[in-house]
Amino acid sequence: MHKIFSSFIFLCFITIQLLLVNADAKEDETMQIVGEKIEQNGNIITATGNIIIFSPNYFVKADKAIYDRNTTIMQLFGNVNMSKNKETISITNYAFIDMKNEINNATPILLIDKKTNVWINAKTIDKKSDLNIIKDATLSSCDCSDPTWSIGFSSGDYNTTDQWINTYNNTLYIHDIPAWYFLIPAIPYATVPTVVTAYIALKMPYMGFSTNRERRSGLLKPQFGYGQTDGFFYAQPIYYAPEPDVDFEYIPQIRTDRGNGHEAVFRYADSAYSNLEISAGIFSEKDSYYLENNLKNQNHFGGILKYDRTKLFSEGDATDGFYAFLETMNDIEYSNTQYKHDNSVVNANKILESKVKYFYNTPSFNTSIEAINYNDISKDNNDDTMQIMPSITAHKYSDSLFFNKFRNSIDFKYKRQDRVTGLGADTYDLSVPFSYSKTFFDDYLLFTYGKILNLHAIDYTNDLSEPKKDGTLITGKDIVSFETDLLKPYETKLHAVKFLVTYEKPNQIKANGDLYGINSVEVDSTLSIFPFTKDTENITLSFNQSLFNKNNLSPIFNHKINQKILMIDGSSKLENLENELMFYLPYTSLSNRLLFNHDEQLIVNSTSSVKFKKDDFFTDLDYSFAKDTTGALDGFKYKDLPTSESITAQIGTKVNKYYTLSYREQYDLAQHTSKLKEYKMTIDKRCWSLDLMLRNSLVATATNSTSTAKRQDIVYATITLKPIFSFKQNFIIDEKVE
Repeated sequence: MHKIFSSFIFLCFITIQLLLVNADAKEDETMQIVGEKIEQNGNIITATGNIIIFSPNYFVKADKAIYDRNTTIMQLFGNVNMSKNKETISITNYAFIDMKNEINNATPILLIDKKTNVWINAKTIDKKSDLNIIKDATLSSCDCSDPTWSIGFSSGDYNTTDQWINTYNNTLYIHDIPAWYFLIPAIPYATVPTVVTAYIALKMPYMGFSTNRERRSGLLKPQFGYGQTDGFFYAQPIYYAPEPDVDFEYIPQIRTDRGNGHEAVFRYADSAYSNLEISAGIFSEKDSYYLENNLKNQNHFGGILKYDRTKLFSEGDATDGFYAFLETMNDIEYSNTQYKHDNSVVNANKILESKVKYFYNTPSFNTSIEAINYNDISKDNNDDTMQIMPSITAHKYSDSLFFNKFRNSIDFKYKRQDRVTGLGADTYDLSVPFSYSKTFFDDYLLFTYGKILNLHAIDYTNDLSEPKKDGTLITGKDIVSFETDLLKPYETKLHAVKFLVTYEKPNQIKANGDLYGINSVEVDSTLSIFPFTKDTENITLSFNQSLFNKNNLSPIFNHKINQKILMIDGSSKLENLENELMFYLPYTSLSNRLLFNHDEQLIVNSTSSVKFKKDDFFTDLDYSFAKDTTGALDGFKYKDLPTSESITAQIGTKVNKYYTLSYREQYDLAQHTSKLKEYKMTIDKRCWSLDLMLRNSLVATATNSTSTAKRQDIVYATITLKPIFSFKQNFIIDEKVE
């Protein structure tokens, strides 16, 4: 009881003192000072003993505080802890705060930014508004007592509003050992050896970096390394953001034994729903590299335009969008030398696809128009390359017609395929399906009858020497299906089964003109690029079953099987059997999908996968096998067709929480060639990370010889000092593949 009474008297005393502090001046109404002892002598307030100070911006704890109400200057002594705007924490023995002019001074001080975990331990910090002037300091984001890395500097400044730090005379420490005197980032692309030597030798008097992730002008992360044939490589993006919706990026690069390049990127957001990006660049080879590697071009150049936008014309429940991707380059080496080139691409595609598309969608219909341009950069010209300009599609969504269970939809597609030399065509496709459905036996059986009317028309172009007769094909198809879905609960499991039987009977109403695949005996094979499919009467049997855990509905097993039976001239023929299996075991999943040919008793396509993950260990194994059925293969047996067969394996584990080791390989079993090998180690800690990777892969090249690829060994090293900067280095060794 005595303790309770004493505590009550003490709280009352503090409250009285607090009221005295705030009673006389309006400017003090938002500040509260709480302490064991508070004395007031005129405008000077002295508080001692477990001081706590509250204000809209500050929360302060100290042993002693002296506050002048006239000048709004406060001095804090002993075990001073300050928090400003719940973002910055300062720990010091002495602090001077000018509330009116936003001027602070502290010595010595530990300053902590809670957003980024960056801290600065300084001999003195003078604060003027949002600018902290720092002397003799150490900076890091690691543990304060024994930081893994830190940067020592003689002076600097920290803007708490812009979250930007400038430091001068910097040294990187690994624990207590000086590891690196920072280098001058000026004139990095000089080719004069003496200048390069000076660049490496000098210390950096200045370093500036952001402590947040907001966009701002400045230097972005550089890339540099060494390649066996390229020599020393350095690329430094220079970023400029003059407006919130506009930015520019200029990326110069040098490869000392190969040449130099320049890239420029422009980005613009013209609305809240759109984004435009235009990039272009050039890379110039040295004479020695150009001649030694027998390259097609000494200068590699190209450009990309990307634009996408939604809500262009649409309103209400309608949606629309516009998308454009235009790409050009004179050879594949431009892609190989770009700043953001992805070396993981094993076989670079030498056919560039540029596309422009617009779509408009409503709850009732969907329509789109697009144009596609193909540029085969391995050819001198693309006169014989087929272009699609334009392709127009329209789709009316399925809806009730006359009564609820009778539905129909409409699909239309127009495509113009043309080229300078060679056959082209305008094709028209119209499909009008109708369907009626009804359930029987208490909804256990669903019956559906459908009728599809199809109109196909083709107008040939560009074949003046041997004119082709324009064609028209009108077909119909009757479809009858029976479907049932069954669900059986057990004590801990759920078993779901679905059966579907579909019968299709096509009929050809009208066919005239040159139609490859319909009357192919009457036309030459030059029409094979515009094939028509002759539907055959068939029955399709489908079966799907799944097993689930009853408690959480997690899958245990799934099996799908489809078999089509063709009815030809009164006899039946089995098409390829489709079979898919999925097993979900503890920590493991197994899957396989295959196509089986009954005539030759042969698997013609198979993809298998095994995935295992337990705790910090994981491994994947994927196997694929396929017969190449591209091209005109009429009359060929599957066993005589070329085969592609490959295996991809990955294994990895996390060691001691922070370390991850992994290995991945892609191997072509048919060609007995390793497409990709990748060894990787990652260390990811709170304040720093390290990525090391060795990759061996095939990379496409542009040469005048028969070789179209080279094997490349690349060592990647990335060190990140969070959140300040990343250091990347690549070491490349090229080996020609004949």
